[in-house]
Amino acid sequence: MGLAGLPAGAQAASSSAGSATRRAARAAARGAETWENIIEKTSFNSWTAFDQVWARNYPGTFGDVTTHNGAAKMLDSQVSLSGGVLTLTATRLSQPAGTSSHPPKAPLWWNSGAIHAKQQIVINDQFPEYDIEGEFRTDTGPGIWPAFWLTGVDVWPPETDILEYVGQDGAYPQNLFNTWNATSTGDDREFEDSGNYVTRTTEQTTAETDPRSKFIKYRVWMYKDGNDVRLEYSFGGNWVADHLGKGWAGIPMWLIINLQMGTYASGLDDDSSPGWADQLPGPTGNTYFRAQNVWVGRTRAY
Repeated sequence: MGLAGLPAGAQAASSSAGSATRRAARAAARGAETWENIIEKTSFNSWTAFDQVWARNYPGTFGDVTTHNGAAKMLDSQVSLSGGVLTLTATRLSQPAGTSSHPPKAPLWWNSGAIHAKQQIVINDQFPEYDIEGEFRTDTGPGIWPAFWLTGVDVWPPETDILEYVGQDGAYPQNLFNTWNATSTGDDREFEDSGNYVTRTTEQTTAETDPRSKFIKYRVWMYKDGNDVRLEYSFGGNWVADHLGKGWAGIPMWLIINLQMGTYASGLDDDSSPGWADQLPGPTGNTYFRAQNVWVGRTRAY
């Protein structure tokens, strides 16, 4: 997950005539291609099915596979399956279990869970199109940072956040659809001090789409456009955004589901923030992030 703060009010453009034209062109080209299912919706039905396509914790290219840029340590024991539903559980500790090896090196106040797909995602001439979706139900609020996302295997950016709720309070949370680029696409909505660009679409949930009370479908359709990759995001069955991954063609990516906690989701940026070490804000009880019917498909041109 990129170091994504709360939205600044600007949103990326929703599906337009241009994106509709590109979708039609891809549909026409698809007739000469073979469709492949990479991850079936049944992968959470049993541990046997799970182990065929998923692995616990973060990918090995992260170095320390149990931590990332939050305040949770990922453990196998925090990942469970029941009735076709994956549950990641974050449990608050009485004191931090050390610090994360990843910036901003947060104190590890929670044990939590993460998984990643064993099959890397790469959009290129051979595999010009990927469709990725899942249904998720999650706790939200200060200190809670669930995500369903892709990130570069060997380099960052690229990153796409299909589901991301970052520590939001209030009646209904906002999902962040983020597309991170190393260089500007001409349609970037925010700029981070790290020198990377993010195009962001903020989807305001309602009583009908509240992820705390029901499973909501999140989807990204990714397809090659020259050296770039087009990303079209869907929320609850409706297309809501059209982003550009500049120069993403040919770059392998990991698909990750994780329940991070603390730091940015707690409104704390680094160890100069009051409360960083002794009272990192967040839930004191268990926090849950649930997934079902996660599916990945792609087209093969040759």
